[in-house]
Amino acid sequence: MPRALIIGPDFYNFNSAVSAAFSQAGYQTLVAGYGTPVDPYNLKNKLAFKLTADRQAFRQRNRIARQAYFLDRFYEFRPDVVFILNGEILLPDTLDEFCRGAKVALWCFDSVKHIPVVQEHISHVHRFYCYDRGDISFYASRGQQALFLPQAADTAVYHPLEGVEKDIDILFVGDMYHSPRRQAYIWEVIRAFDGKKIKVAGIYKPWYKNPVKALLRERRDVFTNCNLPPEEVNVLYNRARVVLNIHNEQQSDGANPKVFEICASGAYQICDSNPYLQSIFPGGEIALYLTPQQMITCIREALEGDMAPRAAQARAIVLSGHTFGTRIAAVINDLKND
Repeated sequence: MPRALIIGPDFYNFNSAVSAAFSQAGYQTLVAGYGTPVDPYNLKNKLAFKLTADRQAFRQRNRIARQAYFLDRFYEFRPDVVFILNGEILLPDTLDEFCRGAKVALWCFDSVKHIPVVQEHISHVHRFYCYDRGDISFYASRGQQALFLPQAADTAVYHPLEGVEKDIDILFVGDMYHSPRRQAYIWEVIRAFDGKKIKVAGIYKPWYKNPVKALLRERRDVFTNCNLPPEEVNVLYNRARVVLNIHNEQQSDGANPKVFEICASGAYQICDSNPYLQSIFPGGEIALYLTPQQMITCIREALEGDMAPRAAQARAIVLSGHTFGTRIAAVINDLKND
């Protein structure tokens, strides 16, 4: 039985989905997760990282110290494939060692501009995948080849639930704190749909940044100001008549994971448009908008009509070609042809 070593950040909950996909393809798997911004992200390291005067130097020392852990997993497990998600914890010499004994693929599911330390990893792996076509163009401008591998849905987590009441009119799930664009769009929704039940799940005014602002934050009926585990997010999707998706400022031509997760849950989605999304949802299966005004119009139309048939069509599209199973099958085939 072939073996796959999976290395990825624990925060995103993608490691288990990738492992399951490799298992379905007939691989024995081992997951070596890591914490961010430093590993392990325990209380000791959290305090040390927050109190240090030079966080970049601290992170680099942490990376150097953690290489032995990942190399030990590699030597002990002896994988045929090493599949890395983002991989900001790894150093080029470690990747080179992996390549001497296995096929190595790296999937950068954050923008490379968001995690610049990963940019040079492309020269130290057999295949380098990005989730946004803008990143493909970035590497092409440097004479390097990155391949397009969009995000995917973990269907073990995101799926329709029986007997759930649609008691939320408009739902948004995501990080608000780091995206002024998302904040502006959500406030447009709140002003336009006064009287509707609106729920925004995600960090908006974090306690660790400003406890006073967090304590005095407005519209507690709307903002949860906390992250939720995926299983709870799936419940929220099932409760919502409309699920709003707003990409962050780094996305240009691709899809965040919520595009596929919302569809897999069976919810109706309204999302900001780009060419990639237009290509996979050409028939209006999800509503696509370009401006805040178009977003408001799409929401109003959805609340006034029955969007269940469109949501079902969108789910069928995702299940047929945009799951972790289909993504990893493509990677396996690609590596075999290398």
